[in-house]
Amino acid sequence: MYFPLGWPKRVSLALPGQATHIRHITCDAVKILVAAVGSDFLGIWYANPLLPIAYYCRSTESLQEFGSNQLIIWKPDSRQLAVLTDAGALLLYQLDFDANGSGILMQVDPPALSLKRDSAELFIKENIPRLSLREVRCVTLDSVISNVCCISLTEMLLATESCELLRLQWSQLETIDEDLQPLAVIKLRDIPFYVQQQQQQPAKYLPPIGNTAFVASLEYSPFIGGCAAVFSDQRAAFLIADHLRFETAHMHGCWVPDVCDASVCSVNHKFRLLAYGQQSSAVAVYAIDDATAGLEYSHTLMLTENVLPGSLGAVNELKWSPDGCVLAVSWTNGGLSLWSTFGALLMSTLSWDFGLHVDLLKRNPLQLRRLEWSTEGYQLFMTCREGENNVLQLQFVKSALSMNPCMSAHSHILLQGDDCLYINQGDNLEQTYGNANCTFPSSSTARTDDCVELKQSPNMGSILTESKYWTLLQLPLNYAATNWPIRYAAIDAAGLHIAVAGRTGLAHYAMLSKKWKLFGNESQEKDFVVSGGLLWWQGFIVMGCYSLLDRTDELRCYPAECKLDNQYGHKIQVRAPVISLNTYRNQLIVLTADGIVSLFRMHRQSAYSINVECAYELDVKSICIHPACIVSLTVTNLRNELKPQQQNAEAETIVVNVCGRILMIQREDAAQQVPNTLLATCLASCVECFWLSHNLEHCAMRDCLWLYSGAHGMRVWLPILQQRSEQSGAQQRLHSFMSKRIMLSFPLKLYPLVILFDNVIVLGVENESTLYTNETNSHFALPFALMERKSQVYLHKVLRQLIKRNLGYSAWEIAQSCRSLPYFPHALELLLHEVLEEEASSKHPIPDAQLPSILDFIREFPVYLETIVQCARKTEIALWPYLFSMAGKPKELFHLCLQAEQLETAASYLIIIQNLEPSSVSKQHANMLLDIALNQRKWELAKDLIRFLKAIDPNEIDSPRCSMVLNVKIAPPQPQTQTQVNQNADVFNLVLGPIATRERSYSTTVTSNLPKDNKQQQSVPASVERSEAPSGGVGSNVASATVVRRKSTKERQQREIFNIDLILQRHARQLLQQHKLLDLGYMCAYLDFHLVSWLTQESTATTRLDNFASALQALHAELQLPSPFPAAGRDDFAVLRGTHQLTGAAGGGSSSQTSESGYFSLAAQLESPQLQPCIKEEEELQHSSLPTLKNRSSSQLSFDNFRYRRLYSLPASDDDNIDAVACYLNDKLAIKLRYLLQLFIEANCTDYALMLSILLQDAASISRIVNVVIRSESVGTCRRIEAALKQLSQCTFDNGGSMYRGFVMTLQPHIYLLEQYIQSLGEAAVNDSIDDSNELSADAASVLENDPLDGSNNNFVPKCQQLPNGNQRSSEQRLTRHASLESKSKSNGNPGNPSSTQSTPTQQLQRRGSREAPRDGCRLM
Repeated sequence: MYFPLGWPKRVSLALPGQATHIRHITCDAVKILVAAVGSDFLGIWYANPLLPIAYYCRSTESLQEFGSNQLIIWKPDSRQLAVLTDAGALLLYQLDFDANGSGILMQVDPPALSLKRDSAELFIKENIPRLSLREVRCVTLDSVISNVCCISLTEMLLATESCELLRLQWSQLETIDEDLQPLAVIKLRDIPFYVQQQQQQPAKYLPPIGNTAFVASLEYSPFIGGCAAVFSDQRAAFLIADHLRFETAHMHGCWVPDVCDASVCSVNHKFRLLAYGQQSSAVAVYAIDDATAGLEYSHTLMLTENVLPGSLGAVNELKWSPDGCVLAVSWTNGGLSLWSTFGALLMSTLSWDFGLHVDLLKRNPLQLRRLEWSTEGYQLFMTCREGENNVLQLQFVKSALSMNPCMSAHSHILLQGDDCLYINQGDNLEQTYGNANCTFPSSSTARTDDCVELKQSPNMGSILTESKYWTLLQLPLNYAATNWPIRYAAIDAAGLHIAVAGRTGLAHYAMLSKKWKLFGNESQEKDFVVSGGLLWWQGFIVMGCYSLLDRTDELRCYPAECKLDNQYGHKIQVRAPVISLNTYRNQLIVLTADGIVSLFRMHRQSAYSINVECAYELDVKSICIHPACIVSLTVTNLRNELKPQQQNAEAETIVVNVCGRILMIQREDAAQQVPNTLLATCLASCVECFWLSHNLEHCAMRDCLWLYSGAHGMRVWLPILQQRSEQSGAQQRLHSFMSKRIMLSFPLKLYPLVILFDNVIVLGVENESTLYTNETNSHFALPFALMERKSQVYLHKVLRQLIKRNLGYSAWEIAQSCRSLPYFPHALELLLHEVLEEEASSKHPIPDAQLPSILDFIREFPVYLETIVQCARKTEIALWPYLFSMAGKPKELFHLCLQAEQLETAASYLIIIQNLEPSSVSKQHANMLLDIALNQRKWELAKDLIRFLKAIDPNEIDSPRCSMVLNVKIAPPQPQTQTQVNQNADVFNLVLGPIATRERSYSTTVTSNLPKDNKQQQSVPASVERSEAPSGGVGSNVASATVVRRKSTKERQQREIFNIDLILQRHARQLLQQHKLLDLGYMCAYLDFHLVSWLTQESTATTRLDNFASALQALHAELQLPSPFPAAGRDDFAVLRGTHQLTGAAGGGSSSQTSESGYFSLAAQLESPQLQPCIKEEEELQHSSLPTLKNRSSSQLSFDNFRYRRLYSLPASDDDNIDAVACYLNDKLAIKLRYLLQLFIEANCTDYALMLSILLQDAASISRIVNVVIRSESVGTCRRIEAALKQLSQCTFDNGGSMYRGFVMTLQPHIYLLEQYIQSLGEAAVNDSIDDSNELSADAASVLENDPLDGSNNNFVPKCQQLPNGNQRSSEQRLTRHASLESKSKSNGNPGNPSSTQSTPTQQLQRRGSREAPRDGCRLM
């Protein structure tokens, strides 16, 4: 609720120019003036800015006679002060105001124009009054005064060391001459004291007050009707007066039970709590029982974290905040802590970072003596015990819920400081505005809006759970200068408008325009004071205020879409001051100081007008001591019993928080206009704030009441859901005695400020600190306080409580409504983890274990397997047996993951199996999972599995795991201190007699337990693994233990790696056979699989393509490309060709016929109707992601460096003028394919290299492949390449819509070269069908490495292309040749393999000679 921010500032409250030790600080009733006393002076300061107003310094004679100053109290009207001295005297001072009304500051500008102040920020607009101090009287009594407190506006109560209480009037102290006659003298030794308010017992049997005891600490509260007192003998009591006369006959006391070492006390007026500090550094808090008017134990404040027992010392100061929401506690050995009303720790300086040179146990820098809250609780004054200038001031921000409880209905964290606001509403509002729908108001809509401003409807959603950034809004100086500090702050439901109210008036801020709106007429701003709450309703600011001009209490409504002015406001006069406000839909509930709750109906008529009508009024004085004790209230349709409710039903129930007790007042029926307060139901106690989840539409947790009780945790009052079968059945089937609602409680780790019901998350703020310097004398030596937004999921807390109470259906319905949340599996994991830790680590038997029920519940969801393994991996191994004894064996769960295809979850179970089973079992399951992961292309998972397999120690393959610790709930282990039992039969005979000899004794050896036949049978297979034992000696003895020779670690590790390689090679073989080349590339990239070396060693059966056309079609299907050979009448590339023709025409009408390869490129310059390809020398691929091979700068196209493409250039059609690669291959896919092409060429896999070259339409690569095949002198490979090209040509010409039609026509010269080469080898070579692919040796690879292209022979024509008359063949003749090849390929669709024959040595010599001949022509024969 309260959170420190910034450095603790050191302030000087001594006389000007002096440094004096300050003993006590206190503020007046309205927290505007601050009084500080030293040993010999009294000073009055203004709160903001902290400026001195008046001083009074005592004389030496006064100090010697009455003693030095010790304590100071204010009169409630701030006109007088009383100072208590250490000698027991009381000094009265009068505070006089200047009648002229002029302030103490006069701001005068210098005469120079350049030095005049033009900005309003340089002026102090606050009128600081001029005050004067004078001493009125010094009062001394017969007994020493030990303490003093005010009990009314005109009376005070003095405690003396004679154990008496004196009631005096302030006016009696003003008379100097008269003797002081108190109004009443209460002798505490004469009044009865009771324990637990048992008045029927005689007083003599109760503990009396000691003879020397007196009241050391005293504080009065009118709401509890008495005083909290601590006596000098460290006993705590509660003094009760029947009426305000405080006479002995009408008073009695009540001893505080279980408090025998009290040191100080403090009273919370709003919640009626009494806090007693103890010598044991604890604080005991008690409440007032309304039934008996006695004390009822509430809670204890004890700091346990970062503290050694007894290191804090006694509690020396307790101070409640002005609103009663926070208790500040300090100890004698140093330290400060903040606690909420009912015991939630908000802040502790013992967890702050003071640096390495500070030891908090030996000397705490914050050794405090006195505490005092400043205006509205925004500052805390702290006086240190030692040193001069010992006053520290710590700045605080607090939640808007502390002063404005109606803000609990919104999903935004709003913190208010004295002049600024901190807002957290998700991703710094960027995503909010990004999802906004901008609309202008329309006159045709049902709701007539006269506004012309831009409307925004942002979708907040769950983005609030992601942002930890704070939006800081500084109050405008024009408003803060005269209306400091902020008292009320409110934000609307959308988080787009914020309203603040200070000392007078109000201002509001728009998040979209980032502008403040103030009253244009400043006098209207000064005419009213917001005193009873502030809220937003449909674009209107609704507030309860007091009009200073009319001196009436009012309800005011101002529209946000126009300027702040009274002419646009709507006023409703009420009979008494407004205390609290809240809304539900279109209803406004108002609590006034006369104890009347009024319910209004609001109707929005336009953007600037609103109609408010009173529906009924309710008197609540019978349920509270005073209306000021009502912390908050709201109106809702929540009822004690489940009844069918209409969507727009009016609210029937009023929920009130009275001193921490939640009361529910509901109407019996709709005809009853006014509810009966006598029928109020108390739902819970010790409640600080509450929330209602009635805004949820489709959620199982709607219509719930959420309560926060401080140290008692969070409570939720939710309905018990009925099963659908019971809902549809008859009413007599429902048991009337069963409860319709249930109250669940669970702890929280943070203070809740916002509850996101849709996201089942609680948002709060935690305090942190950082240290900027280690210099002791620096102003920044103390830590800098920070605050951070925190969140906590509470779904698992609710589910556990429901399952524990056998309400599994309600838990299942709630979980089903939250399944869409991204952290739903994490919530189930937390549910299982909490139960497992609690039950498995318990030392006592658990007869009703909850873990089986939790497992059955989680099994209803698909994330069951994942939840089990995630929980197991985050707990200790010692708890695993208890978990898996109920959840199932890890191996069974592993197989269930494989069946459900949850491979990542199955991989997590491998860690469990590895720790609970032998390594051979985990290795077997890992190999199984690796095989499945490879088949499903889970490369990252396969990579992790390979690393897991390689990390298994080979020496532990056959060794069992000993880490499985049996839990006491499964099988109690033997105690560690028990000695080994002697298994000798003679020992049993001593105890059991002859009965032990009837059974055969068991030996400690394992082999003796086996029968003789089994021994012989077992020794046979065991002898296989035995090594040859040395003959003779002890080793040759039969009875000696056999020595098993284990393989070395290196051999086992090599064997494991070999097994992994076998799995990868088998999978790579499958991918290659299925033509999944991209998956093969991914496998090589992720798993570091050496593809080139594997392809080189692989048999030719794997790398050979039997059907080239079907393989190309399968590759198209894998790449999700159109079919390369579409059916007749269908052209899959028509759209692509038309698009690219239009693009080409717009771009100049030229495109490349072939794409670039990793070695060279073939580009077509369409300068003439004929196709004119050319080869670019020394051209590399421009993509940086494609690795290039060394020495691949140039290549040779044919044996004699002859570019035959110019001779066989064909007439290009209109469909051929397209860059076909760009039609269907994007850049990334083309890069991947070219990289694979490069790998296949390196591995001499000509079939797949040819297929990839055709897919890429890379004629240059095909040329290199043909050259390599011809140079390798492998006839079988040449015939296979020739058959592949012919098959492609046939399929292409058979399907006119094929994309490869134009490209295949450019490949006809390659077919012709292969035919000529095969024919040149003769009949023996033609019939040679032996696979010569292994002959692609180093010389063939050298062709790939160094294949220079000589451009000097561009015009050379081979003899095979010359006519007898020396002329070259015309293009028509070449087309005839191509047509004959095409007809031949059609007639022979599937060329058969010729018979296998061997080449003669003569033919081999001829081929070798042709290779060594000079390259001056095409000598094939």
